[in-house]
Amino acid sequence: MKKIDPGVVITAIHQCTRKEHSGEARQDVFQKQIEITKAARGVSNTVYAWYGAPAKEVESILAHGFGGPRKVSASETYGVGVYLSPFGLPHLSAKFSEADDSGEKHIILCRVILGNVEKVVAGSQQYYPSSIDFDTGTDDPKNPKWYVVWPSVMNRHIIPECVVCFKSSINVPGQVRGSTHTKHSPEKLFSKLRSSLPPEKIKELAKLYDEYRAGKLTKNIFIRHMRSVVGDYVLLSAIREIRSSE
Repeated sequence: MKKIDPGVVITAIHQCTRKEHSGEARQDVFQKQIEITKAARGVSNTVYAWYGAPAKEVESILAHGFGGPRKVSASETYGVGVYLSPFGLPHLSAKFSEADDSGEKHIILCRVILGNVEKVVAGSQQYYPSSIDFDTGTDDPKNPKWYVVWPSVMNRHIIPECVVCFKSSINVPGQVRGSTHTKHSPEKLFSKLRSSLPPEKIKELAKLYDEYRAGKLTKNIFIRHMRSVVGDYVLLSAIREIRSSE
């Protein structure tokens, strides 16, 4: 995490307990799925992986399980499913976290039954295995950045183990804040960002900028939408570059 955000601070780690009947049932289902996958594939290929989400979604997952697939941009889509980053890449999932009222963000460490993993091409809308030989998907089987668990099996193949709470330097004054307040003008941000984004992102951002210039969006709303398009870390880098040049 510190490689991407040097100022990040871990504030708490909460182990997931499954004392209630529903939690015990989810644990039983997960354990049975390990046995089923082992019988079919020889090994279950169970790994640890990260899932980042806003606080309300984290709360819902812990209480009821995963509710649906992750919505991501076209350039980052490797099928329609639940996206988890490998154990060594928590920062990828952290970008989907959002600060709560206390300024904390949350990522869930999960156990994931991968079984046989197939490569899914970028931009794919696949939402189930391409054949009976596969169980889950990934962007790159040899060097994965994302594991993709299909919606039909997400609550059999994923179980949360703990929640890591952290505060990001992105939330400190003068940088990107939860309120999307920044002293820098949208014009400067747009000019800086368009030089470092892929074409599809530039097109999406240009449309938002046109709406802002036409008075259809306030500055805060524009920056909030900009943030969702480019991500916190890209926006923070742009702000830092602007500040260093002033």
